[in-house]
Formats: sequence, C-alpha cells, structure tokens
Amino acid sequence: MIDMTYTVLCRSGSDPAELWWSQDGLSSPSTMTSANQTIEWSRQMPNKKWFILLPLALLSLAMVACSAASAAPAAQPATPEHPPVPVEVTQPETGNIAAVLRYSGDLQPAHSLQLVSIVAGAVEEVMVEVGDVVRAGDPILRVEDTTYRAQLKQAEAALTMAQTNFRKMEKGPRPEQIEMARVGLEAAKAQMEGVTTLTEDERTLAAANLAQAEAALRLAQYEYDKIKWAGQVGMTPQALQLQQATIAYETARAAYNLQAHPDETTLAQLRAAVRQAELNLQLAENPFTDEDFALARANIAQAEAAVAMAQYQVDNAILRAPFDGVVAEVYATTGSVASPQVPAIKLISSDLQVLVDVPENQVANLYLNQPAALQVPAYPGEDFPAVITSIAPAADTASHTFPVKIAPLDEAGKLRAGMFAEIAILLEERTGVLLVPRSAVTIVDGQEAVYVLSADEQTVHLRPVVTGLSDDGRVEIVEGLSPDDTIVLSGLSNLSDGAAVEIVARTQ
Repeated sequence: MIDMTYTVLCRSGSDPAELWWSQDGLSSPSTMTSANQTIEWSRQMPNKKWFILLPLALLSLAMVACSAASAAPAAQPATPEHPPVPVEVTQPETGNIAAVLRYSGDLQPAHSLQLVSIVAGAVEEVMVEVGDVVRAGDPILRVEDTTYRAQLKQAEAALTMAQTNFRKMEKGPRPEQIEMARVGLEAAKAQMEGVTTLTEDERTLAAANLAQAEAALRLAQYEYDKIKWAGQVGMTPQALQLQQATIAYETARAAYNLQAHPDETTLAQLRAAVRQAELNLQLAENPFTDEDFALARANIAQAEAAVAMAQYQVDNAILRAPFDGVVAEVYATTGSVASPQVPAIKLISSDLQVLVDVPENQVANLYLNQPAALQVPAYPGEDFPAVITSIAPAADTASHTFPVKIAPLDEAGKLRAGMFAEIAILLEERTGVLLVPRSAVTIVDGQEAVYVLSADEQTVHLRPVVTGLSDDGRVEIVEGLSPDDTIVLSGLSNLSDGAAVEIVARTQ
C-alpha cells in the first residue's frame, strides 16, 4: 500500500489553470479557505493503477475549487494617497560663527633683486656665498678702486683751490696795490698840470731858452755867410755849426710853444693817462664785482660736485646689501669684471608674502593691516598670523580681480619661499547665536525657509527664516526659529508644507 498526500493550491482571482501541487508524506483531511484554497487528500493506493489515476482526479477537483474561490471578493489593505517621505532631523544648536574669506597661493620673497656693481672694474673680493644671511648695509663684493681714489684726490685739490681763491676775494685787495695805483694817478695828474699850467718862472725860462737858441743860430749864420762865396762849404765847420744851431732853435721854439700853447693831441694823451690812472685806483680798491663772487661760488659748487662724484665711485666700489635677506645666487668671481650691466649677486628678502587675486565682490571687505591666518602643509594644524600689506588700487582688466599681498608674521622663521599656503581672513565673528546645518535651509519663492517637524512627528511645516553669517557647513538663524524646534536635515527636495514624513535618523 502506498501512502500519498497531494496538496493543490490556487490563488484567488487567478486563472484556474494556474495551480501548484505538492507531494509529501503527510496525511490530513482536506481543507479550504476563502483567499487560498487548499485541498488536501490522502488515500491509500492499493495498486499502481490508482497511483496513476488519483492525481488526475485531484487536479479536476482543484480546478473547480479555484474557480469558486476566484468568484469571492478578496480583502485589500488600505493604501495611503502619498506615502510618508523618509527624512533625517536635527535640532538647532547655540554656538559661535565667523565669516571668513579663504584664498591660497605660494609664499614668495617680499623683495628679490639682481644686484649689480654701480662702478665698473675688476672684482677684488666676493664676500658671501649662496645661503648666507645678510643685513642691510653688509658688504658683499669689492671692486678694485685705485683709479677712483686718485680721481677723488684730484677733485679734492680742485675744490681746495676754488675755496682758497674765494677766500682771497673776500679779503679784498692788498694795501700795496692800492698805494701803487694812487701814486700812478698822482703822477699822471702832475704831468697834465705841468703842460696845461705854467708858472711865471717857467714861462721866462722857456722864453730865455728860445732867445738863446735864436742868438746861437744868428751867430752860426753869420760865420757861414763869410765863407759861402768860396763854394764847396757843405762839410766846413761853419756849415755844421749852422745846422746844429738851426736844430737847437727849432727844438727850443717847439718846447716854448708846447709849454705856452700845448696842442690838442698832447692834451688828449695826457687826459687819457689821467683817466687810466683813476681807473687803476678804483680797480685796486674794488677789484671784484658781484658777478665775480657768483662765479667763484659756482666754481666751488662745481668742485664740490666733482668731489662728491669721486667719493660716490669710491664708496660704491664696495657692493652692499640693500635689505635684510638671503643670498640666492652668486654670479661674480674674483678677477671677473663687474659693471652696471652684469648681475653679480641675487638677493632675496627674509620677509615673505603671498600674492592672491581677490574677486571684485570681496575686495570691499579688505583693508590694510587686516589680520589673517595662514597654514602650510609643512606644519599641519599650525596657524601663522598674517596681515594684509597691500591692496592694488585697480583691478586686473582681464580677470577683474584685485592683487592683494598678505605677509605672515613668522618670528620663528619656519616658513620658506615656495611653500603652498592656505589663507583665511576673518571678516566678522558672532558668539552665542542659533546655528543650523547649511543643508537644512532651502529657498522657496525667493524666501529662505526650513521645514519644522510637528509635535506628533508625523508631518512637517514650512517656516520662513532670516539668516545671518555662514561658514562652510553652518548658517546663523536670526529670526524664525527657536532652539526647541526640530528641523529636517535631509530629503528637503521631496517635501512640501504639511507633507507626511517618516523619521529615519536623528542627528544631535
């Protein structure tokens, strides 16, 4: 005898042909339900023939039962019109917040110069090496200065000469020179008076000299007349005496006429001599004019300028550091030629700065000496204080940004040129204010708002708020929210005012 149990299943509302049947070793009475019909028959099958026919009979009965079951209405559970929206909620916190502008850039030397020798010449000594720290004014290179020192001495001698000549002019003329000029004037006047003014004795003497010369001429003429009839008397003593007497008479008559009645030519010459003597006396008494003194002063100034130029060349034969810094490169060597056209040493300043480009909508928030903080990857977590040292007065025409220089205050000397820096500039800070996550604030119809959870925690309501400062993840709520409210943190895009929600997480 074979013990078989068949179970035939059909679903309400299904096609009667959709059946499931199973075979197991359990025996129980047949049962039927309204939603799912289960027909369970158990029969002892005496032989193999019944084993084959029984399933067919059971299948027919099951089809009838399933058809009846499909005619009965099935009970369906109630489905809501809008299923609850899964959300994450949190509560506002009270804390501090600051408005911060963030920029990044590379640390650069505040000053970087290619130093050249102002004077040309052979390099006598290089006094620094790469990496040396120097102070402003420290000597770093020397040029051979023999020629420049010789030029300085020459210029100093010329200056001394100009200064000595000026002092001589200030002292005025020597007394001897004035006396000589005065004597010359007196002599010229005396000669003039001697010609133009004759005393009675001088007139008588002149007349007597003329009369004597005339008498001597007559006597010589008389003696000559006695022999002239003989002929050939030109070389006789009488002829020579007549000639000499004639000359003496003419001379006496000319002297008499000159003394008694001098001609205009003679008088003009005498007057000129007197005037020249007067001018010589004036020049001796006042030898220099204002123009002479001005020229002397100009000569001194010119000589002083020559000395200054020569001294400048001597001083600049030594190249000195223009600012505190570090020697970055050394190009010159001992014996090489230095000149204003050839770089000798590259010097970078110890002071560092970061140049950042600030958008035009942010530059109005910045001002000189404004505090900032700086971080570099070499010292993670360490803040270096900094200040704004320069704000460009005009924006870059291409990028419309303003170049701003920020200098770190690195007293320990940790920072190095070339380091990448992150900069934060504090604009405003508020303490003890109500803060919510930035993701909790949405904008509806141009108004900032948050979704507040109802008391039964089944729905949410849209509530407008007024916001204040914000940082990377938080927003200050100035109006519209209290610390006891619970707000939606995520899932806001699927919400509306009065929407049903299901809390899936709470964030403290």
